[in-house]
Amino acid sequence: MEQLFIEVDVQVDFVDPAGALYVPGSREIVPNIRRLLEYATQRGITTISPMCAHVVNDSEFQQFPPHCIEGTPGQRRYFDGLPKLPRHIWPPDASLKPADLSIEPGQHYIAAKRTFPMFANPWLRALRDRGAFRDVDCVVFGVATDVCVRIDTLDLCHAGAHVRLVTDAIAGITREDTERALQEMREAGARFVRTDEFVA
Repeated sequence: MEQLFIEVDVQVDFVDPAGALYVPGSREIVPNIRRLLEYATQRGITTISPMCAHVVNDSEFQQFPPHCIEGTPGQRRYFDGLPKLPRHIWPPDASLKPADLSIEPGQHYIAAKRTFPMFANPWLRALRDRGAFRDVDCVVFGVATDVCVRIDTLDLCHAGAHVRLVTDAIAGITREDTERALQEMREAGARFVRTDEFVA
């Protein structure tokens, strides 16, 4: 796998202003996220969409208001029909067989997780442990810059991926934490790019 798009937590509760935990500024980046997902469709770029799938009274709700509760409208992906690629869904408690541990070209993988990092999903964690992200060009976008985008970018860098962060397709919760997260991701080796570098 030469390139992956990683679409982080682009879910109704985060990017719809009426959502349970709207990320400021995420409405403004929606057009760029759409462009990236449509580009993935056109070019057959494998896309991984880690997404929150919380349960009622989840421990994370001690830190953040309840959001993305499994089965609710707010938990849905905002662009549920994109990319238009064959889709595979890995639940947060997936039980795996050896044959499952691969990423195929031109596919869309949805990986549900109960907590922040994408690697909390057992399928993604097993792939990371097998070195599946080493030397892979991972193009990261989504929300929130200072929470899940940050930790996923850092984890991908630590897994040996070549990470490109699409800065006009991410949004953070607070300016101060976002600036700190951007600096941390840059220091970890992430390169900063813009949507137009992919979509002419």
